[in-house]
Amino acid sequence: MEHNVTLGLVRPAKITALHIRKSASEKWTTEEIEKLEQLQRQPSLFDEQEERVNIRRLEKVPFDFYYSYECWGDDEPKSHTHKIVDWEVCQLYRNTLRSHGPEGWVVPFRAKLEAQLPTRNLMFLMGTLHRFPKQWLIVSLIYPPKPHSEDARQIALF
Repeated sequence: MEHNVTLGLVRPAKITALHIRKSASEKWTTEEIEKLEQLQRQPSLFDEQEERVNIRRLEKVPFDFYYSYECWGDDEPKSHTHKIVDWEVCQLYRNTLRSHGPEGWVVPFRAKLEAQLPTRNLMFLMGTLHRFPKQWLIVSLIYPPKPHSEDARQIALF
């Protein structure tokens, strides 16, 4: 593998599984809260305590999501499993939890990620973190719209 590569686009040949695992912690750690708040702080005329009250904290997702998938290489499929850190996947969790409750969110969540998205020319934007340069993550799920046959024709410019 080429050195210093930190982003890549992968088109899986087949999604073999979606793994849903409990996160190591269900709540933000003090260090994570400090990082989140630091990013949101703006210089203020008010004191720091009042500033902290006004900061909205993102709800932590208590699960980690992973795709297992196959890609073709050397004339045979090769299996991979990577963690999904896409914000939209986390928001899908939040939305399905709100609409279907703690016992019912998994079915529509899996339907979207296991059945619907793989049929839409799904690609993974893969990336690494500075602290873990050899650990690849699925940063974003990309599913461009398929052109309709009439859209595939090029329109005359003149």
